[in-house]
Amino acid sequence: MIALINPNASVEVVSQLGIATPPLGLGYLASTLRERGFKVRIIDDLVERLEFSELIDRIKDALIVGITSTTPTFNSALKYACSIKKRLPDVFIILGGVHATFMPHRVIKSECVDAVCVGEGEYTLAEVAERMSSERSLKGVKGLIYKENGMVFNNGKREFIEDLDALPFPAFDLMPLEKYTVLGHKLEQFPMITSRGCPFGCRYCSSSLFLGRKFRARSPKNVVDEIEWLLNDFGARHIAFGDDTFTLNRKRVIEICNEIIERKLDVNWSCSSRVDTISPEMLERMKMAGCVAIYYGVESASSEILKYYRKRIDLEKVKRAVKLTKKAGIETICSFIIGSPFERREDIKKTLKFAIKLNPDYAQFSVLTPYPGTEIYYEAKEKGLLLTENFDNYTAGKPVLKNIYMSPQEIIRLLRYCYLRFYLSPRFIWNQIKKKRIGIILDVVRKVFQKN
Repeated sequence: MIALINPNASVEVVSQLGIATPPLGLGYLASTLRERGFKVRIIDDLVERLEFSELIDRIKDALIVGITSTTPTFNSALKYACSIKKRLPDVFIILGGVHATFMPHRVIKSECVDAVCVGEGEYTLAEVAERMSSERSLKGVKGLIYKENGMVFNNGKREFIEDLDALPFPAFDLMPLEKYTVLGHKLEQFPMITSRGCPFGCRYCSSSLFLGRKFRARSPKNVVDEIEWLLNDFGARHIAFGDDTFTLNRKRVIEICNEIIERKLDVNWSCSSRVDTISPEMLERMKMAGCVAIYYGVESASSEILKYYRKRIDLEKVKRAVKLTKKAGIETICSFIIGSPFERREDIKKTLKFAIKLNPDYAQFSVLTPYPGTEIYYEAKEKGLLLTENFDNYTAGKPVLKNIYMSPQEIIRLLRYCYLRFYLSPRFIWNQIKKKRIGIILDVVRKVFQKN
């Protein structure tokens, strides 16, 4: 048996916003292993919160235990590995995920970790399981760094998966679906990925490094087959596409929309986009196919800061995209980042003013976080700009970078101020009254005051 664990940690979107959705990455790992004949168990301890004795009882027969982590859950993942290794010394423990991929040699130094999966893990973990179940050496398994007889071996990188249609749909049936909620409501929203890779390379983004700069896409038929499966088998009512840039290939987007329309699927969905990848015709088709919201990364109203991020957009394109999206009847969510090393108070207030004037349906404000693997991380480390390398604090809600002009406490105050000014602006309040969503304002205000 192979056990896959999502560790419990203090994750802000879960603890403060009440958002807990299925771990898609573990779902893909599990379905790929199961397709090859292995018995798999998923333990999403982020929502299950098991007593340690119960956790051990559920994995005591495991040949391999795989633990995933993001940067803010990395320390927690290591604690799980050490606790498990102490009780089950013979189990093979492998860590994977974005953080482990960019810091594999730091991870493999832990006496509790037997191997690190670097990059996309589906085929790497399947090959590890096949080798270990037949007592063969792990030598040559690409994408794996492992220990053997006290020595560390690096098998090199594995090529990215080109044929994403070949991957089985995620094993949602192995997850505790009754435990997931969105803003306190029963799960009817399921995550999906229709492509991997992003060619744009923003300097703060680790995703394009983890999944590659080449855009790899599933076929429209395969995508809509999964949507239909989620509707029929799991009662999904909303699909949250997690692609970095769902709208990169306009022709493909329209084909997906046409497939949804032709099958008469009763579903609504949301996606992430860039303001320079949309068109009126595509937005109209997306609306007809059930698109209800698009998330745009705006990040700043300062051209200098956008240049620092290597965002490659301008504010006129932002205004046009939001206007066209609203005209199509699709809601907009815009994200903004504050706290870059040379950003001034005036820059943040300018961004806030722009956000209010832009009038998206919702806004997200976060603090620039130099995730390991990104250019900004290496630059900050080289220039001595990191306030801490305690990755528990890398939540995008706490300053971990030095700022020339502001203290960490002032950045936190400005983050709260941005949320309060946006969500308490007369324009936003009036919009929510018209939509009969006044409770959202109260929720946001309450959660802002809970932060930090």
